[in-house]
Amino acid sequence: MKKLIRVFIAVSCLFFVLLAIPGSDLHAITPYSQKIPEYMSRATLRLAESIDTLMGIRTGSDSPDNSSAAQGGSTKKADTETSSVQDSAKAKKEQDSAPSGSSPSVDGSTQAAGKTGTENSSDNGTQEKKKEEEKETDFKELYYYYTKISDEERLLYDAMLLLAMNYGSGGKNSETRLLETNPSSDAFAESYTRAYNALIRDHPELFWIAQERAQYECRYYLLPSLGGQYRVVLSLSDATGQETFNEDGTSIYLQQQALLEKAADALLEEVDFTQSDAGIALQLHDLLIDTAWYNSDAALNASVYDYAHTAYGALVEDSSGNKGAALCDGYAMAYEYLMQRAGLSCIVVSGYAGPSEADTEKHAWNLVELDGEWYEVDATWDDLDFLLSPSEDGYGLVLEALSDEDYMSRIRHYMFNLTTEEIRSFTPGDEFTYVSDKGWVELLQPSVHIRSTADESDENRDYVTPLAPAAEGTWYTWEMLTGRE
Repeated sequence: MKKLIRVFIAVSCLFFVLLAIPGSDLHAITPYSQKIPEYMSRATLRLAESIDTLMGIRTGSDSPDNSSAAQGGSTKKADTETSSVQDSAKAKKEQDSAPSGSSPSVDGSTQAAGKTGTENSSDNGTQEKKKEEEKETDFKELYYYYTKISDEERLLYDAMLLLAMNYGSGGKNSETRLLETNPSSDAFAESYTRAYNALIRDHPELFWIAQERAQYECRYYLLPSLGGQYRVVLSLSDATGQETFNEDGTSIYLQQQALLEKAADALLEEVDFTQSDAGIALQLHDLLIDTAWYNSDAALNASVYDYAHTAYGALVEDSSGNKGAALCDGYAMAYEYLMQRAGLSCIVVSGYAGPSEADTEKHAWNLVELDGEWYEVDATWDDLDFLLSPSEDGYGLVLEALSDEDYMSRIRHYMFNLTTEEIRSFTPGDEFTYVSDKGWVELLQPSVHIRSTADESDENRDYVTPLAPAAEGTWYTWEMLTGRE
C-alpha cells in the first residue's frame, strides 16, 4: 500500500512539473489559430494517459482500434453518443415541421413472431443497414456540409454540436475525441476551422456561436497516444464577459433559439404543404422577404457581431431590437433555417457580389436542391424595394412600375432559382423591362455573384463554400412555378 501511495505521489508530482515546462501544457487554439507546439516523449504521454484515467476523462473510444471510420454520412464508432443526440434533435425538428402531423419513421426493436434467431439476426442487420442509409440521406438533405468534410472533421463537428446543445444545461462542459491528425500541424488547424465552418453553416440556429458570443477551445496532448492517435479535448465557454445565463441557470442563447423556432413556426403555419417541394421553397422565399427587411444602418456599422448577420435577426430581431432586421447573411441563414424546418435541402454560400467583377462587396446567398438538381437563390437581392425609389428623371414612369403588382412580383424573384452560370454573370432580359403608354423603364442592372474559392480559404477562413455544388437546375424557375412562361 505504501508503495502504491509513493507511486501515485511521484506520478502526481511529475504531472505538475510537466505542466510547469513551457510548451508542455495542453495547448489551446481558436478556430483561426495555427500555432504549432513541440513534441513530448512517449513515456510522458503514457503518464498523461494514466492521469486521464485517474481524472475520468472520456476518450470517446475504448481503444485505438475502435475509432475506425464508418461509411457514408455516419460518424466514427467512437462518436455514437454524439450521433444519438444529433439524431434525436433532428427527429424532433422533423416531427415539429411535418405538415400532416406525421412523425418520422423509427426502426422498431420488436421481432416478428415465429422467426428463428438466424432470421431475426438477418432482419436486424437489414434494418440497421436501412437505418444507416436513411441517416445518410437525411444528413445529405439537411446538413450538406457535414457530408462533405472528412471523418475526423465530423468527429470535431459532432463534439462541437453536442457542446452547443448542452450549453448551460449543467452537464459536461467538454468533449474528448481521438484523432489521427497531428494537432500541432497546419493540416489540423485547417480541419478544425473547416469543421467549425460546416457546423455554423449547417445549423443557423447556432447563430450565437457564429457571432462568437461563445467560443470553442481545443486542447490536445502534444504527442500521439498509443496507436498513433492524438487526444483532443474541446470545450465551449462564454466569450462576452457578460452575464449570459438566467437566474435558473439556463442559457439566454438557448432561450433565443426558442424564440427563433417560434418565429419560424409562425411562418411555417402559413405554408401550403400540399404543394411540391419547389412550390414550398417559393412560398418560404416570399414569406421571408415579406417578413425581413434590409437594415442598411447595420451594414454601415459593419459590425460582424450584430444579430442582423443571423437567422435570428431576420426572423426575430437584430442586436438593436429592430424586428426582422437583417443583412445578406441573415437572409441566407434564415432561408436555410426555414427550408430545413420544412425538410428541404438548402445551404449557404459566401463570396462577392456587385454590378461588376471590379466593383463587388462581400455577400452571402443560398443554394437549394430540388429533385436532385441545385438552384441558386439570393433572397436579399429579391427584397430590393429599399433600392427602388423614383428619381426626378422618369419619376412618374418608375412610380407606375413600382405600383404594378405583376411586374414587381417578377422583379422580386429575379434572383430565384438560377443556375450558377446565370447568377455568376446576370444580364436582365426584356422580361424585366417595364413598358406602358408613357414609355419604358428598366429597374434592374447587370450584376455578378462570385463564390469564394479554395485558394482564398486561408485568407477569408471560409473552408466550406468551395465544397458547394454547381447549380445546373433549369426546370423550377419562378416563371414555371407561377405559370408566367
